[in-house]
Amino acid sequence: MIGRVSATPAENVLPIVGLGAGAHAKSLVEAISSRGEFEVVAMVDDDPGRAGTQFLGIPVEGPEGLVRARAEGVVHAFAGIGGVESSSARTRAFARLHAEGFELPPVIHATAVVSSWARIGPGCHILAGAVVNADAELGENTIVNTCAVVEHDCRIGGDVHVGPGALIAGKVRIGQGALVGIGGVVIQKVAIGAGALIAAGAVVVDDVPAGARVAGVPARPMAG
Repeated sequence: MIGRVSATPAENVLPIVGLGAGAHAKSLVEAISSRGEFEVVAMVDDDPGRAGTQFLGIPVEGPEGLVRARAEGVVHAFAGIGGVESSSARTRAFARLHAEGFELPPVIHATAVVSSWARIGPGCHILAGAVVNADAELGENTIVNTCAVVEHDCRIGGDVHVGPGALIAGKVRIGQGALVGIGGVVIQKVAIGAGALIAAGAVVVDDVPAGARVAGVPARPMAG
């Protein structure tokens, strides 16, 4: 339970450790707590100033915490990193946890609506009030943030971040590492290339090339 986390989870609740004790991780701890399947036993952070502190009642450890957790039989972990400009830090955290031998289950808030016909990759974050509809596919390490919607038949690549309140219509394709900002809208059948950035509040009505940055209604290339 948040604020009452112990080093020994309750019976039938699996221990899990988080890497990255930043702001996004707070939403993940909330999501994990909401379901009662896992208990966060530690947060690991590379910032030496955070080691020895508490994070929502959870102890924060330095990098050695990952080795300790594996040695003590903790199998599961999550990358507690969001990213509003780039997914690179989250991608590195995901790879690091894999290299340490952890499994990264999807983190899905109890209030999220995820179709039983959707396909959710390892390490995905589907947060409070989000919707992932039938035959949508999310690649590994992708975020569908608070109250965002991914409609039917979408194909979302790995390391994508669909920001809070964003609306992704049916049959949209989004490439690896792209970002759809808060409140962004993507109409049906549009393709967004890898690494593209859709600014907050933009309405995308045409395909967006890989690496492009677009904003506005309708969305157009950003100056500079």
